[in-house]
Amino acid sequence: MKFKITLNINRKYGDLLPFNYQYEQSAVIYRILAQADTQYASWLHENGYLLNGSKRFKLFCYSPFIFDKVRPLPEAGCLDIIGERAVWYISFIPEKSTLEFIQGIFAHQSFTIGNKEHHVAFDVVGVEAMPTPQLSEDMKLQALSPICVKQHEDNKTQYLSPDNPKFAQGILKGLMARYESIHGQPLVLDNNTFAFALADNKVKAKLITIKANTPYESRVRGYLCSFRMKAPLELMKIAYEGGVGEQCSQGFGFIKMKD
Repeated sequence: MKFKITLNINRKYGDLLPFNYQYEQSAVIYRILAQADTQYASWLHENGYLLNGSKRFKLFCYSPFIFDKVRPLPEAGCLDIIGERAVWYISFIPEKSTLEFIQGIFAHQSFTIGNKEHHVAFDVVGVEAMPTPQLSEDMKLQALSPICVKQHEDNKTQYLSPDNPKFAQGILKGLMARYESIHGQPLVLDNNTFAFALADNKVKAKLITIKANTPYESRVRGYLCSFRMKAPLELMKIAYEGGVGEQCSQGFGFIKMKD
């Protein structure tokens, strides 16, 4: 279930936002969810899911902020927020109680995102549930946030690009794992029921810094692209609502239907 969060830019801290704000978005979501306390615990109980005996509560995916008007300042490493509004899309795989729960806890929230040098305050002025489009087993999609697929070899992590054949395998592996964690059993695939192919040559690599300026800082590479994907409806729904690739709960792999 996808939600459109409308934000007003509060100028009390300024209007400069660091390029790398993706991880901080995740922290805001967790903080708002946790504020609900009893409601949050109940929602997790209804929607919690297991994989290999361990609980996982990473139930969401989200887009970057989409600003009315913004100007990049490369030398300063930040965005100059010129407009007054922004839109933020957040998507949750669970359906039980999600509509009322999310609308209730996100309404009228305020939060600040940034670092010591640059930070911006936001006020939530609207929370709208987006209608679910008609999904099919063969769709053209667009990544609004970078898709991350990793390969681990010889204690090294390699970030695969979409033109690597193993990229599609990584997409499928992630969707299958989430299906099994939600439904408690693996999905049996027939031959030729999954395919992934770039829709055009407009592929853009993005290097995202996670936990910037801390001892835990790391960099994750992902790719923005348009693609055509063929998959069973059960997996297509997980992709649409939960993202594709890895680290979706840190803002990677958020997709939309491409016109």
